[in-house]
Amino acid sequence: MTTRFSSISRLVAIIQKPGFWFLLTIIVLITVLHYAESQEYPGIISQLIANVDLTRHAFERILFMAPIVWAGFLFGWRGAFATSLVALACLLPRALFISANQTDAIFETGAVFVIGNVVAISFASLRKEREYRSQLEIAHQELKTNIQAVKENERRLASLNQISSTISQSLELGQVLNAAIDNVVDIMQVDAAWIFLLNEETGELELSAHHGFSEEFARGIDRLKIGEGFSGIVAETGKPLFTENASQDSRLAREVVSNYNVHSLLAVPLSAKGEVNGTLDIAMHSYRMFQEEEIEQLTAIGNQIGIAVENARLYQRQQEAVDQLAKMQENLRFYLQQVTKAQEEERKRISHELHDETIQALVVLSRRLDNLASDKKGLPEEHRHNLEEIWQQTNDVIREIRRLSQDLRPAALDRLGLVPALEWLASEATEYSGIRTDVSVLGNIKRLPGEVELVLFRITQEALRNVWRHSSASTAKIKAEFEEDKIRITVSDNGKGFRIPERMVDYARDGKLGLAGMQERAQLIGGTLKVSSREGKGTDVVIESSF
Repeated sequence: MTTRFSSISRLVAIIQKPGFWFLLTIIVLITVLHYAESQEYPGIISQLIANVDLTRHAFERILFMAPIVWAGFLFGWRGAFATSLVALACLLPRALFISANQTDAIFETGAVFVIGNVVAISFASLRKEREYRSQLEIAHQELKTNIQAVKENERRLASLNQISSTISQSLELGQVLNAAIDNVVDIMQVDAAWIFLLNEETGELELSAHHGFSEEFARGIDRLKIGEGFSGIVAETGKPLFTENASQDSRLAREVVSNYNVHSLLAVPLSAKGEVNGTLDIAMHSYRMFQEEEIEQLTAIGNQIGIAVENARLYQRQQEAVDQLAKMQENLRFYLQQVTKAQEEERKRISHELHDETIQALVVLSRRLDNLASDKKGLPEEHRHNLEEIWQQTNDVIREIRRLSQDLRPAALDRLGLVPALEWLASEATEYSGIRTDVSVLGNIKRLPGEVELVLFRITQEALRNVWRHSSASTAKIKAEFEEDKIRITVSDNGKGFRIPERMVDYARDGKLGLAGMQERAQLIGGTLKVSSREGKGTDVVIESSF
């Protein structure tokens, strides 16, 4: 049903065409002439028929080929075949029943049918071939256009990649801008180019890079306000701007541009994160109409440069922050060093006072008490025993003060050096904590700078105190290793150990103030402190410093 409806629709469409009715009129006209023998042809046509040695009816049969061929042009081979069938229906009655020479008439009629179809099909094929060639030429032209567009896109992409590769090689703003401006001149094939950057503090555009013009010209346009001149307008609107003759354009605010003989000028914004942070300008001394593709390409380049500028500025701020932090840390280290130095000086002063004044006074008191206790004349026994107890307590105080004095500033450290001070520290640890502490030395013993020896002694002292207070250890070891230009001291124990924080800065946060202080002291002499410990496996503290 659908096929039948489609056929009827096509037939209706053919009938509605003017060419169908024109063909039908020609066929009717030729048929009428073919059967109306009384109707004479004009003399010139009759003479033409006689000259080609044809009869009138043979000529009329040949005329039927015209609508057949034309139908082939209009409706294809199906139209030619249908028209040839109509022509055959018009010719056969005369050929069969009226013609005097029936055989020739039938032959001519068949020839008209066959030749008309062949010619119509040939012409239809030729027309299709021409249409195919025309379509092929159109496709070829479109292909060339597409290839050209692809090449242009590849060229633009290559230029963008070149710009991107060049400006991404550095995060220094000056290097980024100089590399970018050189590439822009090369890619866009222009005489001059320059870049303005927006100063966020002043809100003005500052000339930051240029290529192709003199320093005098650069000084003339070194600073612009937003909205001033071509670049100021672009920075304000965020849209590209082009002029054919810059020297005569009223929008240019500086006379130096007119004197420089700038003709064609194109300016595009530099942008990052949707914000304009500068402009990119290119110029020609001669007239040049920049195409839309070139404007789009320069805009894309401007976006890349804008992003690179933003990254360079972020890097610059980061470097400034890092430098400021480094200075703060240096100042803090200096203050800490001065505080530590002052602390040690105070320790030394107190130690000397305890040794030279307090202990001496107590020794004198002890001797007087001893003399009183030894004098048995007129002294009750009970009082004598009390004096002996006071004398003993005084000696104990002397001993404790002497130990405190040594603890504040061991005399051996100043007179004999680090190793004897460590040996004294080990003996003190063994005597007062009950933890057996041994000292071993590897390498050639050397005297170190006083500050280095003092810091290493204090770190070792604090490490042993941690062993006494927290480790529940039974033994501890101090190992000093002297190398050519550095020393390494290791304090280890067989105690219960503890969990090490992930970072050294977490010692103070976790309440391990002793370890935090040791870390700070090691940094004062440019040394390092490493702590390793496992629960139930003891602890190792390693201090290493150059000298």
